[in-house]
Amino acid sequence: GWNDVGFHGSNQIPTPNIDALAYNGIILNSHYVQSTCTPSRTALLTGKYPMKLGMHGPSLIPSEKRALPPAKLMPEYFKEMGYSTHLVGKWHLGYAAWNETPTFRGFDHHFGFYNSFTSYYDYLSTWKIDDKEYSGFDLRKDGVPAFDEAGNYATDAFTEYSVNTIQNHDFTKPLFLMMSHLAVHAANDGKLLEAPQETINNFKHIEDSNRRTYAAMVSKLDDSVGSIVAALDTKNMLQNSIIVFISDNGAPTFMPSFRNWGSNYPLRGVKDTLFEGGIRSTAFIYSPLLVQSARVSTDLMHISDWLPTLYSAAGGDLGLIDPDLDGIDQWSSLVYDLPSPRNDILINIDEQTRNAALRFYNWKLIVGTSMNGTYNGYYGDIVMGNIEEPIYNTSAISDCPAGQSIRKVSYTPLTEVEYEGLRRAATVRCLEPKAKRNPCDPASGAVCLYDIPSDPCEENDLAKFFPSVVRRMKRALVDYKTGLIPQIDLETDIVAADPKLFKFTWNPWLECKDSLCEVPV
Repeated sequence: GWNDVGFHGSNQIPTPNIDALAYNGIILNSHYVQSTCTPSRTALLTGKYPMKLGMHGPSLIPSEKRALPPAKLMPEYFKEMGYSTHLVGKWHLGYAAWNETPTFRGFDHHFGFYNSFTSYYDYLSTWKIDDKEYSGFDLRKDGVPAFDEAGNYATDAFTEYSVNTIQNHDFTKPLFLMMSHLAVHAANDGKLLEAPQETINNFKHIEDSNRRTYAAMVSKLDDSVGSIVAALDTKNMLQNSIIVFISDNGAPTFMPSFRNWGSNYPLRGVKDTLFEGGIRSTAFIYSPLLVQSARVSTDLMHISDWLPTLYSAAGGDLGLIDPDLDGIDQWSSLVYDLPSPRNDILINIDEQTRNAALRFYNWKLIVGTSMNGTYNGYYGDIVMGNIEEPIYNTSAISDCPAGQSIRKVSYTPLTEVEYEGLRRAATVRCLEPKAKRNPCDPASGAVCLYDIPSDPCEENDLAKFFPSVVRRMKRALVDYKTGLIPQIDLETDIVAADPKLFKFTWNPWLECKDSLCEVPV
């Protein structure tokens, strides 16, 4: 969630490694994603709005025949440039047939899981489908079940694998590593949140016991970031690396399923809503290659931009890239602090729920709602209670593994005073208590218009004051809708995909659509 990292102003959960990278890089305070997992991953890897691929609806569930349609994905572009490509962690883009799995979609290697989640220690993923419960093992190395990893905490397992990948990397080839952590997604009912007890014990200042465990999960994720940066430093790769850190959607603070007690404070909404709390992502980019770094950017950026941006950064010829991409190359803008080439973002159009949203310059328009508007309010503060108020420790940022590694490759290391200044700049503030507010609830049928830079918490609807802006943005949504591919039917086939048929693992069950497809053994 927005408020689960130190660099956005919260003292509750220390994230020194994440903060060190953010402060020494560029904090992306207007970075937008989709509101749920599968659509965000679709946009990231294809560089396209998910609605153009029919992948803009609900996230995938096990036994669905749906999968990411054929398209050239980000790792394939990098493979063509000689990169070694690795995915560690979550896939969640379909696996009905083997040729829909990561190692057939551009990744040389994959260590991770296929579904939206697996459990943190035993790697079982349990689902209720057609009123019956199904459970299967979901952790693989290049398609082969990794039973030997059971008992190893997922965040640690993915970190160890990634560190080993870096340590053993052949210097003659460049490296593309996508770490898609399980953390901090909720897992199975009954044990939604899991973390080592010794880490949980570090958060006795937090009132809510679930939030304590969640904080420990964030802390372990922060440790992972530190280990990765230290490994790049040890291998003498950090000075020529680009590190992007993003969340794929807002935290499900308070929801009927997959609740994780994350906080989007002070933003409105949660995961699966089109308010800022659901789609404005915690994000930054760090690299010694950035000329104008140590700053907070409020320029519009969408998750689809990363494909052309990173391809450009790696020296790729943008003339060879798919001309139908929605993503925009932002590399020069990031490196030199030039104006962003993006002035609008289609957040989503859902033809089934009739929920849509668009950013256009400073404006944001929301039409319709999701989940009957039940989660359109403000929930970020309900998990923020502390028994005693913690203090933000700026010295820990320089002393942590990421901070120490960054100092080795930085010409001008930042001071603690500069950390504090960047933190203030990155902290979102709502309207003043006495400011005028015009509440808007799209669940009632209203169309809501917000000036996001001055009203980031979406408290003051301006639709009736700027009808021409509303008309123009509605026309833009109509224009975008002409490119919409209707959502792929959510057809399940649990009889054929039942884990008990595959030694109690979640496994592809359909015939491979590629004659060259070899089933991993």
